Amino acid sequence: MIMLLLITLITVMVYRLSTVHTLVVNNEQLRTEGVSSANYALDIMLNSEVSTWDDNFTGTGRQVAVNLGNIDKSTDDATTSMVVTVANLECKRSRIIKNAELIKEASGVQYVAAEDSVCFGGGATPLTIVDIAAAGSPNDNSLCANILYEVEAAVADPKLLEANIRVRQGVEVRRGVDALDDCD
Repeated sequence: MIMLLLITLITVMVYRLSTVHTLVVNNEQLRTEGVSSANYALDIMLNSEVSTWDDNFTGTGRQVAVNLGNIDKSTDDATTSMVVTVANLECKRSRIIKNAELIKEASGVQYVAAEDSVCFGGGATPLTIVDIAAAGSPNDNSLCANILYEVEAAVADPKLLEANIRVRQGVEVRRGVDALDDCD
């Protein structure tokens, strides 16, 4: 009888330990999925046009439904996905680019790359001609700046069992000097 009682107690103890272990593993899996969802939402935002980032400057930000396991992206919604809020886009540092940094030289010929021609007031096409002599001194400021932004993605989803996940990431972007107004 005592042996039967001991075997029963050992069985109950093993069952409880395995249940706790399963909960811990499940929680870690959900946390990892939450971090992955936050990183994915940041990638979506950072790979979009800079001109569409305006709503991310606020604390409210933009909500993105992310389902990493769903191949059919047409069904991504709050019921099948984790809801990630991308917000708090904040300028951390900015620097106006000097003309000399944009001028390139090949075979003794100075030129400005097509993507940099907007920094001299030209269009961003291969046909834009920039008169380097008329652009001013190499030490003068161009019309472009490198701006370092920091943005946050937060996941607070019931699927995470009351856990809140926050991921912060920085990105440096070349923008016009008019965007320096975002950097107080």
